[in-house]
Formats: sequence, structure tokens, C-alpha cells
Amino acid sequence: MHWRRITLGVIFFSAVGVSYAQPQRGFEIAPFGGSRFGGAIEARSSSFDNIHIKSSWNYGVMGDVDLWPNLQAEFMFNRQPTELAGHSINFGTNTDLTSANLDMYQWGFLYSFRQPEARIKPYVAAGLGFTHFDSRGLLGFSNRFSYNLGGGVRYFFTRNLGLRLEVRWSPSHTTTGQAVYCDPFFGCFQTAVANRAEQGQANLGIIFRFK
Repeated sequence: MHWRRITLGVIFFSAVGVSYAQPQRGFEIAPFGGSRFGGAIEARSSSFDNIHIKSSWNYGVMGDVDLWPNLQAEFMFNRQPTELAGHSINFGTNTDLTSANLDMYQWGFLYSFRQPEARIKPYVAAGLGFTHFDSRGLLGFSNRFSYNLGGGVRYFFTRNLGLRLEVRWSPSHTTTGQAVYCDPFFGCFQTAVANRAEQGQANLGIIFRFK
């Protein structure tokens, strides 16, 4: 049921984007591959204090729909096949625990700094959505809020074909921890905060543009 809802949501977004893009607005599809790196999940265990996400390759697809000449709405799906390793509290060593897939579903915007007809287009991008943690039940949770900030450059060989190279910071909320918050009127007290897996990614994609 979970994957059915996700699939229906992606299909709905894609259908709306394509219908909105025709006939007056352009849209782009960009399959990509690259690397996602970094990230640790604070563990709730007597044996491990953190579960490290091993850096590995990632792949996915981005879809961008023109809103204004330099602004696009964007959807990104990004999968990272990886391994999770527990960091021992007592010995300080890492122990391989399980393989995992980390799937990011992000909705956001992309802004280009040059005119639409330019071949080289630097840009910034940002989005938010959620990350699905498929950890074979190890983590005890699956979907968590996530977001991304980044930028890159697109180069068009022709009007309809190009490349995009980018880097993004893409943290995901994971477990819940405690922090001390101090208020000038009510003093200091403990409050629940979301721990984050701080990840980055660098990707290269092929752009297919339609208009």
C-alpha cells in the first residue's frame, strides 16, 4: 500500500506537469547518476551510538517544467543503494549491519541566471519532500522529512539536448533526540528535536528538453 501511494503521487505530479507544459511551456526530463556521501543516524541502542550511511553511487531522474523564462518547478527522485554500519560505543569500531536503499522524493524550484536561449546556464535549486529508508526493518522507521539546497550548471548542445552537473546538500530527518532550550522568560528546559542524516550529492545528468 505504501509504494502504491507513492507511485500514484509520482504519476499524478508527472501528468500535471506534462499537461501544464503543453503546448505553451517547455519541460525537461533528466536521468542522472552520481554519488551520495556522508550521513549518520543517531542510534537508540546499548551497542551503537551511531549508524553510518556508507557513501555510494546514486541514480534517479529530474523533471522540470517552465514557469517563467528563468524559473522552473522541479521534481526529483533519487535512489542510493548503500550499506549501514553501526559505530560501537565500547570499541569505537564499525560493524556492517545491513544493505539499504535510501529513496528521496523532492519537489522544488530551479532558477537559472542566464537567458533561456543561452547554451551555458548556471543555476540554483532547492526542494523539500521525504526520504524513504528501506533498511530491512533495522532502523524502525521508513519515511522522514527531507530537503535539498544546491546548484550547478547546464550546457545545451542543441535546443533539445544537454548536460547538467550539480551538487546538493540533502539532509534527512531521522530519529528524535533531546536538546536544552533556554527562554528569557521561562528559563531552560529540555525539548524534543529531530536528528538529521547530513548528506551531500554530486550528479551528472542528460537533459532531454521538449517544447
